Amino acid sequence: MASLPVIDGVRLERCVTGRLRGAYPVGARDVEVRVSPTATGKAMTRLLQRVTEAVTRTDPGCRRLVCPVPEGDLDRMAAAESAGYRYVVDVDLPGEQLSLLVHEPEWVTRTDMDLDRVLGS
Repeated sequence: MASLPVIDGVRLERCVTGRLRGAYPVGARDVEVRVSPTATGKAMTRLLQRVTEAVTRTDPGCRRLVCPVPEGDLDRMAAAESAGYRYVVDVDLPGEQLSLLVHEPEWVTRTDMDLDRVLGS
């Protein structure tokens, strides 16, 4: 899944080979989920939910799905958050400023709350 064409208003691209490669500490299996600007509100939320389910099913090793939205676009941020994404950081790319929202599977975000024990001991 290096780069795929626009499908249903979404373009998928590995972050390590795409425009986000220098924007944050990119993981080898991170996928950018670029949603068409014409998809907004609930339609964007549903689209992100379907794409997220499809990617996590077909690429179970994917650690992070990254949805960039124009910085300050609160409506698109809310739509992504409704789809299970969380805001992480604003980044500057040549000619645009973006807010990055991510979706990470539970196996990435799971933590051991026993803080008195060293993992592996």
